Amino acid sequence: MPHKPQPAAAHRLVLLHGLASTPKEFGMMVHPLRRLGVKLVTPEVPLYSYGSLAEAPRWQDWVASATECVEAAVGSSPEPYVLGGLCTGAMLALAVAATRPLPGLRGLALLSPLFSYDGWALPWWYRMRHLAYWMHLERHFSMRERAPYGLKNERMRQLVRSQLQTEQATLVGPAQVSLQVVRESERLSHHVVSGLSRQTLPMLALHARADEICSLQSMQQVLGRVPPQQLRLSVLEDSYHMITADNDRQRVAAELADFMTRVAGTDSVASTDTAGSGKMNLITRD
Repeated sequence: MPHKPQPAAAHRLVLLHGLASTPKEFGMMVHPLRRLGVKLVTPEVPLYSYGSLAEAPRWQDWVASATECVEAAVGSSPEPYVLGGLCTGAMLALAVAATRPLPGLRGLALLSPLFSYDGWALPWWYRMRHLAYWMHLERHFSMRERAPYGLKNERMRQLVRSQLQTEQATLVGPAQVSLQVVRESERLSHHVVSGLSRQTLPMLALHARADEICSLQSMQQVLGRVPPQQLRLSVLEDSYHMITADNDRQRVAAELADFMTRVAGTDSVASTDTAGSGKMNLITRD
C-alpha cells in the first residue's frame, strides 16, 4: 500500500502584540520558540502599535491594518502558519481571522486574551470609566503602567522599572495608554465576542490563573461559546498577565509548538487530535 503523505506542520507563528505596544513583548519568546522549530513573526501594526496611534483611534482601522500586516508577513509562501496575539493582540488576531479567508492559516493562539477588563490590579477608578465615556472625557485620562507590571517574576519587574526610566515602550507595553484607546479596545473585544461562535479554526488559549487584567473566570465564560472539540485551554499557575515574559514563558513556548504540530493539515476547520477522536484536548489544569 502506498505511503500516505503526512500534512506539513505549521512552523510559522505570527503574533500581534498588546494594546499600543511593540513586538518587545515577545522578546523573551524568540529563543525558546526557535529551539522548538517555530519561526516567530511579530509585525508592527500601523495605527495600532506604539507611536502610530491616530488622534481619534478606531478599532476598525486596527483590524484593517493588522489584516494587511498579516498578509504581508506570510506573503505568497504556501507554508502553513498559526496566527495569535497577546492581550488585545489576541482580540485583533480573532478579528483578522474573521475578516476573510486567509490561505495557510491553521489555527489561532490566544495569549492572555483580553475579553474583559476585570482583573484584580486595575485602578479603583476604572469601574467609573463609563462616566468619562458619557461625558466625552476619555481623551483626558490615561491608564499608567504600574506594579506588578503583569509580572510575577520580581527580576523581570526590576527590568521593567529600569526600562520605564529611559523608555516609553517597555517589554510589557507603553508607560501609559489613553482611556480613549482603552475604550476602542473594549469595543474591539465586544465585536470579537459577538462573532466568536462563528469561528471554526482550532484555538489554543493560554491564561494565568492570577491574571491581574482579565480574570480567568471571564475568559473561560467567553470561551464557553467555543465547541470543546475546537478549543485547547491551558491555565498557567506561576505568572500574571504578561505570560510571554513571566515565569511560565518556557511552558508557553512548549504549548505553542505542540499546538502548531497538532493543527497540521487543517484549514478553516476544527482540528483533530493525534488519537483521531475528532476533538482537541481540553486542558483546564485546575
